[in-house]
Amino acid sequence: MLRMILLLSFLAVLAVGVLAVMGALRAFTGSAAEKDPDPMPAPFRRISYIVLVVLMFGVTTGWLGAS
Repeated sequence: MLRMILLLSFLAVLAVGVLAVMGALRAFTGSAAEKDPDPMPAPFRRISYIVLVVLMFGVTTGWLGAS
């Protein structure tokens, strides 16, 4: 079991490292023009933030989740 946890943590560290290198390369190559300017409309983004806050409040107070 410990070997599996160590293997999964190693893979997670490796994935984070690869993503960091890819982000640095993207920043150096200047591919900012290729990104979408706004992938999600503002009203949907606002609603999702409100739902997220309500969900977090419900889980921390015990209204939602396991009893």
